[in-house]
Amino acid sequence: MGWFNRLKKGINTETKDKKNTKEGLWYKCPECKKIVPMEDHLASLNVCECGHHDRISSLAYFELLLDNDEYKELDANLSSKNPLKFVDKKKYSDRLKAVEKKTGLKDAITTVHGKID
Repeated sequence: MGWFNRLKKGINTETKDKKNTKEGLWYKCPECKKIVPMEDHLASLNVCECGHHDRISSLAYFELLLDNDEYKELDANLSSKNPLKFVDKKKYSDRLKAVEKKTGLKDAITTVHGKID
């Protein structure tokens, strides 16, 4: 038994009364749990004040690395196949489709040609 008894029930906010925030407006660091505006997180090149380096996509990396964001993607239509007819609990072709849908990429590697000054 607790030391205190609650005289009134807690505050309950109905779902329709809750305010929705836009997705991607805030960033929460997985290391220190600090919450900052996404704009500030991107301005600091995806590095938190605590020193945690967040993952970035390959396309974002190309934009950081290459001059004037100018690059040409090579083999853009290249996609993964299953030449060994790999079998598991889930079809390999289904796995490939799921990953392509999740990442928006056709293959695990992206090659580009660009200029670094």
